Amino acid sequence: MLGKEQRISSGKKESVVIEKWEYFLISMLGVIFCGFAIALFSMSKNTSDLLVSGRTLKKTLEYSSRYKDNGLGGAYKPDSTTVPVTYFDYYIKSGESIHSIARRFGMDEVTLVNINDISCASIVRAGMKIQIPNQDGITINIKDKSDLEKTAEKYNFEKEELCKINGLSDDNVEAMKLFVPGVKFDSLTRSMLLGEYFRRPAYGRFTSMYGYRKDPWTGVSNFHQGVDIANRNGGNIYAAAAGTVIYSGWSWVYGNMIRIKHPGGYVTLYGHLDRIQVKDGAWVNSGAIIGKMGNTGRSTGTHLHYEVRQWGKTVNPLRVTIF
Repeated sequence: MLGKEQRISSGKKESVVIEKWEYFLISMLGVIFCGFAIALFSMSKNTSDLLVSGRTLKKTLEYSSRYKDNGLGGAYKPDSTTVPVTYFDYYIKSGESIHSIARRFGMDEVTLVNINDISCASIVRAGMKIQIPNQDGITINIKDKSDLEKTAEKYNFEKEELCKINGLSDDNVEAMKLFVPGVKFDSLTRSMLLGEYFRRPAYGRFTSMYGYRKDPWTGVSNFHQGVDIANRNGGNIYAAAAGTVIYSGWSWVYGNMIRIKHPGGYVTLYGHLDRIQVKDGAWVNSGAIIGKMGNTGRSTGTHLHYEVRQWGKTVNPLRVTIF
C-alpha cells in the first residue's frame, strides 16, 4: 500500500513535476513566440516608419534645398536663380576701358554702364571708382512697395525673388536702386549705353537748349523739350537713327514735322521743316535725308527743332546724340 501510495505519490509528484515542466516549457515558448511576434511587428512598424520617414525626409530635404520660406510665406525658385547681389569697388587703371574691365571680370558691358550711371562708356578715366556686381543685370530706381511690384511684373519676377536678391524685407521697401538680374537691352539701347549714340540730325549752331527757357513768343518761362539748330533755309535734315516714319505732316506748333519710331521705345521728332521727303510707314536708315530745314509753324527763324523721347518721356538730346 505504501509503495503504491509512494508510486502514486511519486507518480503524482512526477506528474506534478511534469506538469510544472510542461507549463514552464509552454510558458517559455509562449514568451519566445510573443517576443518574436512583437519583434517582427516592431521591425515591420519601424521599417514602415523608416520608409515613410525616409520619404518625408527626402521631400523635406528636397523642398529645403530648392525653396526658401524666409519668413515671407511662400515658395521660391532655386537659389541658383536668386543669388543675392553683392558689389565690390574697383578703380579703373590707366589704359583700361569699360569693355576691357567687363571682359576681365566676365561681365556684360551694359551691366557696368548701367550700375554705375555712366552716361557714355567711352568716357571713363584712370582712377575712377566703379562698382562691379557678382552677376549681370540692371538697377531700377524705385520709391516704394508699389514700384517693387510693378518692376517684378515688368521683368517677369516674383516680388519675393527681388526682395531676396536685394536683401529686402517685404514690409520694409524704401526708395532705392533695385537690382534686377539677367535683364537684356534691345540693340539700340545697348548702342546708346555703350556710346554708340544717335547721329546729328542737322548741321548748324545751337540757338536753344533742352530745359527751361523764356518762350520767344510769350516771354514766359517754360520747358523746351528739345534743342534748336539754326542754319540756312533748305539745309539737309537727317534721320538720327534707323526706324519707321510714324508721322509726316503739319502741326500748328512744329509746322512741317516728322516723327520716327526706333527700337527700345525711342521716337525722334524733327520740326519746322521747309520740306518733307518721306511718307508715313516708310523705313529710313540712319543718316538718310528726310527733309529740308525751314521756318514753318510756331517759329521765329530758320532752324530745326529736334526732340528725343523714350516711352513718351522727353530725353535731353545732348545726352543721346553725337553732334
